[in-house]
Amino acid sequence: MYERLSKIVLLILALLTIGAFFLLSRLSFDYNFENFFPEQDKETEYYRYFREVFETDNDFAIVGLVNQDGIFDLDFLERADSISSELKKIKYVEQVNSALDIKDGVRDPLIGHVFQRPLFRWTDPEKYKADSVRIFNRPELVGSFFSEDGTAILIHVRHKQFLHKQGCDSLSADLQSLVKNAGFDESYVVGRAIGQVYYVDMMQRELMIFMSISMVLIILFLIIAFRSWWGVWVPITVVLLSIIWTLAVMQLTGKKIDLMLTILPTILFVVGISDVVHIVSRYFEELRLGKAKIQALVTAYKEIGIATFLTSLTTAVGFITLISSNIKPISEFGIYTAIGVFVAFILAYTLLPAVLVLSSVPSKIIAKTNKNIWEGVLSKTLVKVLKYQKSIVLGSLVVVGLSIWGISKIEINNFILEDLKAEDPLKKEFDFFADKFSGARPFELSIQLKENASAFDVKTLSEIEKIENYLKTEYGVGNVMSHVGIIKTAHRTWMGGSEEYNRIPEDSLLMAQLVNLLHRPQAGNLLNYFVDEEKALLRLTGKVDDLGSIVFREKDKKFYDWIESNLPDASFDARITGTAFLIDSNNVHLSANMIQGLIIAFIIIAIIAGIMFKSLVIIPIALIPNMLPLLMIGGIMGFMNVDLKVSTSIIFTIAFGIAVDDTIHFLTKLRLQLREGKSLVYSIKRTFMSTGKAIIVTTLILCGGFMTLIASDFLSTFYLGLLISLTLIFAVISDLLLLPILILWWYKPKNELKKSI
Repeated sequence: MYERLSKIVLLILALLTIGAFFLLSRLSFDYNFENFFPEQDKETEYYRYFREVFETDNDFAIVGLVNQDGIFDLDFLERADSISSELKKIKYVEQVNSALDIKDGVRDPLIGHVFQRPLFRWTDPEKYKADSVRIFNRPELVGSFFSEDGTAILIHVRHKQFLHKQGCDSLSADLQSLVKNAGFDESYVVGRAIGQVYYVDMMQRELMIFMSISMVLIILFLIIAFRSWWGVWVPITVVLLSIIWTLAVMQLTGKKIDLMLTILPTILFVVGISDVVHIVSRYFEELRLGKAKIQALVTAYKEIGIATFLTSLTTAVGFITLISSNIKPISEFGIYTAIGVFVAFILAYTLLPAVLVLSSVPSKIIAKTNKNIWEGVLSKTLVKVLKYQKSIVLGSLVVVGLSIWGISKIEINNFILEDLKAEDPLKKEFDFFADKFSGARPFELSIQLKENASAFDVKTLSEIEKIENYLKTEYGVGNVMSHVGIIKTAHRTWMGGSEEYNRIPEDSLLMAQLVNLLHRPQAGNLLNYFVDEEKALLRLTGKVDDLGSIVFREKDKKFYDWIESNLPDASFDARITGTAFLIDSNNVHLSANMIQGLIIAFIIIAIIAGIMFKSLVIIPIALIPNMLPLLMIGGIMGFMNVDLKVSTSIIFTIAFGIAVDDTIHFLTKLRLQLREGKSLVYSIKRTFMSTGKAIIVTTLILCGGFMTLIASDFLSTFYLGLLISLTLIFAVISDLLLLPILILWWYKPKNELKKSI
């Protein structure tokens, strides 16, 4: 009967797996910065409205070209001009603004005609000296198109808005090929399309690397633990299928693999193996006691079944609490990983027993093992625990105090390129623009005019000019652009090109005349990028260095305070917005989301423990050994100056959900011992001896899997692997040292309780 049922189960699972492989072949990758904008957030909603009026601040690329001997070199400038011309031919490129193409408008006062002349007459080396003086006397050009040290120029490329992945792939390849093969001393190119392609390539590469390394390490652990290939391929098969099925579910629901989900297969691999190891370990023990295969299998599932279900539940709880985050990639990561945990559980209760029933038991499995070594080590450890109970508790309190001190040092901070290490090539590209120009981080300011105010009123223009000056000198914004600059340039042009007229005209009739000219098609519709007269909305944009959200939160506060003090009667309301600002805004919600997720996990796990033991006292006994590792990790983050950010904030809920598994296994075994009428001390001893090996082995497997993540080029993945591994190590130490003491001190089972459980 068991054999026939097992064959039916395997046939059904095989058909489902074939379907999963078909879906898996269509799975794709995606990296979109906007996915990390906080959902249902007023700042996100406002930016999307602002973007509809104007354009996104992120659909651009900037090219930096370097000549170490200085930019005033004809050969260098000819090649730079050739690059600029070729850029205009690339598919999806809509506009190219080069340092060599900047024109200086001049109006002939006799005939009233405005004509354009090159600001930089680069084709004539005899004019270089005069032109260099003119260029570097214009602050709006230095740091935006020309580096301050005179060794680099910039080309700004505006491409099609909201470009899809295939378009980004094409654009990135063309840009990189053109710029990198041009033979300059140094050349750099950054932008959304380049960053997206770079991240997706890294995600694909790391997905395969982590899976391969994890598999090798776990196979080694299984060989050491079971001393048999039979005890290796069965667990590996179960876990691999759980990964395939989970990825198929993602494809079925239309979800692509993003930055967060690149680590999902690794997590499922190491988490899913835990339940399988516990079941197989118990099955082997029953076989060694002389039981028949079916009888050993039934006993193993009967004793381990409830524990594996509860551990799967608690692990899933740790992930599912991430749905409280208003950042979509994090909430989806929690959902799909929780699904994967239960898929692994289902396969552990279908595929695993079916394979075990149909497979013969190798002789090595029932041979003598290193059981005596394990019992000797665990026995000595338990004796030490019982002997030094007060010292262990006191030491735990000291650790708590130190951890709280470390936690007080944690700062909430975020960088746009926080996921990239300092030596990463893309990070170096961005660093170049930060060093030579104004940076590559976009700055956006929305200016909403009040009732009856005009965008071209002298008062409004003067107030915005004051804001521009503050942003340049105090905030650190470079390459500032707004309609104020256009008006000033038009005024200078109209007055014959003299620098003394590079200012806001005071004559209202002249202002009206300039505005009328600027609205003509011949002017290139420049005002449309910065003014929407219908909605009375204005735009000021620029570039800043990526200094971190802590710095910008302080800068934003000082900016608003300055406006309140210096422009109390302004004819508009100014509001910082943009993609970079929204990514920084994520951090505002981090602490609340993390605490909320942990509270939910604590409550659910407390309920599980309370129901299982029918005792309120057992709740703190179950929670304390798992709260201690979280405090220790928080302390380590504080002492190591690891900032709390999107990537590190999820570590606590994930680690708690996984770490509590050992406690559940310990308490479940203790419950079985007490139900048999054993004394509390004896039950603790038997639980410690029988469960100790399993939780140590599974912890080593989990840590081995998670530690593979430290090889990642993404810092978020690196910290995820390192800190979760440390949490699991601290958790197993806490379970073996502190948990038995807490049970002895607080849990006093009565005869009635023993009968009820």
